[in-house]
Amino acid sequence: MTTTYNDINKVDGDGEEDHSNTDQLKSNTTSDNSNKDQLNNTAREIRKERLHYYLDELGIDSDDTSEAALRSMTTNDGFDNRYGKSAIKAYRSYIDPKSSKLKAVERENVEVSANRYARQIDFLAKRHRSSEAEFVRHLDTSESRRTFPLALVLDNLRSAANVGSIIRSAEACGCLEILTTGITPHYNGNGSDKLAKSALGAERMVTTRHYATTKQALEYLRQDRSNFKLYGMETTDKSRCYTSVQYPGGESVVSKSDDDEVNKIDTSGVALFLGNEVSGVDTDIIPLLDEMIEIPMFGKKNSLNVAACAPVVMYEVLRQWGVK
Repeated sequence: MTTTYNDINKVDGDGEEDHSNTDQLKSNTTSDNSNKDQLNNTAREIRKERLHYYLDELGIDSDDTSEAALRSMTTNDGFDNRYGKSAIKAYRSYIDPKSSKLKAVERENVEVSANRYARQIDFLAKRHRSSEAEFVRHLDTSESRRTFPLALVLDNLRSAANVGSIIRSAEACGCLEILTTGITPHYNGNGSDKLAKSALGAERMVTTRHYATTKQALEYLRQDRSNFKLYGMETTDKSRCYTSVQYPGGESVVSKSDDDEVNKIDTSGVALFLGNEVSGVDTDIIPLLDEMIEIPMFGKKNSLNVAACAPVVMYEVLRQWGVK
């Protein structure tokens, strides 16, 4: 069923279109002549009826939601805690849109908009209840982070969203540092704003370095992280399953200097090389690495998304190190 205010037709028993409501809604989408800043009752009731239909489909008591919205306007009780302010305001704004929105309302498909608003109200109510639940932790609570001898090298990744996601995972795993190379979006550089949307602040918590080439990053690791073993994450004939490898290192926490630059360390550790989303780790780099590892695939696809691969292997490294 599709419904707009400029085209509301019904089909009678003989299959002919009944336009009895069309002219009325065309001329009266906005309120009667006494008030042009509100929807007329017919249009308002259509919106309300369709919104309630989709709310009920989602398992939300539409009548209860309507009563909660009414109470928020007519009493001093505030917003019903079962829904929260945002959900109630979304309900109200759909039933009684602002005058500045009326022209857009006239053109919109009521079925589509009612369905969309119902799902938005459902999400906002769930988000509110989650934020109020004492047993759910939403905020970053630790003032300091544990850091392990674990580094990532992002070899010419193209997606800022992937890079941001990897940075967030790396921060969660106590990663020592992240080296970005070539075209890879990086903090305070190319694609910084976009990666921040998925990193959610983690880009400011993990030490990052950018190199023009992946070989330069590798040379840095060989010199300043000489006890690190370098693993390429790539599907090759010589790759081993990531769980069958014993990763050198341990639970020891790595210290940092006051300017948040990672000190030169002598402990054993791991550096994971992750390649471009299409071409993978540079084939010129693969022979220079210590070992190649891969995540087994059981479907038709050859590999996971690079942002999905990184945390899988990082957590396996930490598991082997006995990190808890």
